[in-house]
Amino acid sequence: MKKLLFTSIFLIIASLSFAWEKVQVVLPFKSGGELYTSFYCFNDLAEGKKIAQEIFKVKRFDELAKGEKEKMIPVPLGTRVGYYDMAIFCYGEEFWLFENRNGFLWGRGMLLAKPRK
Repeated sequence: MKKLLFTSIFLIIASLSFAWEKVQVVLPFKSGGELYTSFYCFNDLAEGKKIAQEIFKVKRFDELAKGEKEKMIPVPLGTRVGYYDMAIFCYGEEFWLFENRNGFLWGRGMLLAKPRK
């Protein structure tokens, strides 16, 4: 019983200690087909800046975060993206920052100097 209690407490604390989460998402194309990708989801802009710099080598994150965002896509159903305030999406040369508002992802993107491999 003590082991179960200790394990439960550890799992709860461990799950709360992660500031971001990589979420697998399937995005439908308007012309048909699907894009299988990942969103890096987080709640704090400082954490997003760290993800952008460490994973994607983006140095102009603050400029992107301060800019006006456009209504892009509905929050993907059946994913944990809706649990977070913001998300990063990178595909090829495009780097996008999304904000979760009113069931939609509002975003702003930029081109990277080199495509992500």
